[in-house]
Amino acid sequence: MMMPADVVQEAAISTQIKPQYSEDIRIGGVEGGATHSTLVILDGKGARLTEVKGPHTNHWVIGIDEAAARLSAMIEKGKQNLDIPETIPLDCVGLTLSGCEEETTNRKLVETLLKTYPQSAKDYVIGSDTLGSIRTGLETGGIVLIAGTGSNALLLNPDGKTHGCGGWGHMMGDEGGAYWIAHRACKYVFDDIDGLVEAPEPISYVWPAMRSYFNVNDRNSILPYLYANFDKSTIGEFTKEIAIGCEKDDPLCLKLFEEAGQVLAKHVNAVSKKAHNDLKLAHGGLKVICVGSVWKSWKYMKNGFMNEIHNKRLVDELSLLHLTTTSALGACYLAAEKINCPFAKPYDSNVEIFFHYKRDHYPEMRKTEHSIELKNQTSDCNNAYVHGNGEST
Repeated sequence: MMMPADVVQEAAISTQIKPQYSEDIRIGGVEGGATHSTLVILDGKGARLTEVKGPHTNHWVIGIDEAAARLSAMIEKGKQNLDIPETIPLDCVGLTLSGCEEETTNRKLVETLLKTYPQSAKDYVIGSDTLGSIRTGLETGGIVLIAGTGSNALLLNPDGKTHGCGGWGHMMGDEGGAYWIAHRACKYVFDDIDGLVEAPEPISYVWPAMRSYFNVNDRNSILPYLYANFDKSTIGEFTKEIAIGCEKDDPLCLKLFEEAGQVLAKHVNAVSKKAHNDLKLAHGGLKVICVGSVWKSWKYMKNGFMNEIHNKRLVDELSLLHLTTTSALGACYLAAEKINCPFAKPYDSNVEIFFHYKRDHYPEMRKTEHSIELKNQTSDCNNAYVHGNGEST
């Protein structure tokens, strides 16, 4: 018997509809920074089920075996939170980790996980921590600029191609990150006391703050922190004291954060040269997701950052955004795509704009003895873009 044409057509359409994944599917995502890591587990419809905190997972620092062990421990803790039996692995886990920029070592980490901890997950997708951040907040592409203990920038174009700048660690990079700021402060003090190079501003706040933070009386006693007992995070934490100095209007602390803003802007300029025009011409201009604790001191970095952007004339408009959630969600999104599990992703609610720059609305600038400052800032405010947090260009 021949089936009616409308029935045949309906049957054909139904076979093209993607299957609806049930809540039984479990997708994980790990955000791994230089100091700590976060795991989020979603169901097959994108609902957030649990979150687990853990130690840092940078395999360049602790080795691939230890990184795999820490990742598996976090996954198992998440499974326990959800009463998932130890023998049942998650369907897929996205890993966006500090230090995961190189394909060969990434593949070795995944192979170690699958072989040593087969109960943790059936499959993995892996990339850098920058990739997780950008996929959390931007659907079509943009830039992520990380300034935590270290620093790193990544451009994701709409065609899926990426271009990076930085991310080389404290020996070869990390400019603008907390470790870089703290180390630079210490270097200013050491050189000034030696008489080798005079610090650009008095060390009257920074030097006592160093002695108090490291609990020492002289520079020799700081050396074990820099060598025998070196811990990048411990050095980086000193940047909090420099931020306190900014609140007290200490000139050297203000200078350090201005320099950090300038060098972070250089990262944006570097990758923006390869950004597609549709990213630059989008509403709000080129989007830059800013991740890391250093951005809490944006008001002290702002002049250095925006003057560098304005002077190089590579970007006519940009918006700086904060994530309103963990970038482990971006890792989850990557894992969901790996197993073809579709669900709506709330990109817009995952970010908020905290600063907007447009060349036509930027004040005229003048050079001072120590820095480039904005001129006529007050008179230009009526023409600037003002945002919900009161920030304006």
